[in-house]
Amino acid sequence: MKYCDVHPDVMEWASEPVKIPYKNPMPSKTRVAGSQSIYIPDFLVTFLKATGEKAVKLIEIKPVAEADEKFARNGRDVAIRLKNEAKWGAAHQWAQRRGVDFITLTEQELFANHANRKGRAHPVKAIGPAQPKKSNPKAPNRKKAPGTTGGLAKASRKSKLRVSNRSSNSPKARKIPKARKR
Repeated sequence: MKYCDVHPDVMEWASEPVKIPYKNPMPSKTRVAGSQSIYIPDFLVTFLKATGEKAVKLIEIKPVAEADEKFARNGRDVAIRLKNEAKWGAAHQWAQRRGVDFITLTEQELFANHANRKGRAHPVKAIGPAQPKKSNPKAPNRKKAPGTTGGLAKASRKSKLRVSNRSSNSPKARKIPKARKR
C-alpha cells in the first residue's frame, strides 16, 4: 500500500475492489467440493507506462508456500494452493474480459532478501478431499484402551472365581462376576 501511495507511476489503486465467483474445489464444514464461492483479489492498480499508456493490474499477494508447490511445507499448503489455482483461473478469465492483467506476487517478488530462496528437494504431495467415515449403526463405538490390542478382552468360557484382596479363607471372600459381552 505504501508502494502504491508513493510510486510516481501509480495513478490510482484500490484494495479488495472486486468480487469474482469461482468453483471451490475443496470441501469445507459448510460447503461441498465444487460449490460456488467468491474470490476477492487484494489490489486493483492503474499504472502509467513509460509510453504514456495506462495499464491496469489485478494483483493477489500470497506466501510463496501457498503459491508454488516447490515451496509447500505441508499438506495444508498444498490444499490451499489447489484452492488458489481455482481462484486464479477465475480471476484470469475476469481480467481478460476487461483488458486487465492478473498477477500474483509472493515475498520473492516483493522483498529482495527472499529472491534466492530455493524450493524443496522433495515437494509435498497433494492430498485429496476428505472422505466421509463409514458408520455402522449396529456396531458399538469401542475405543481402544492405552496399551491394549483394541476391542474388549474375550471372557474365558470357564467360570472363574475371583477373590478380593482379603485372604481366600476369610468368610468375607466374595465372588466377582465375569465381564459380560456387549
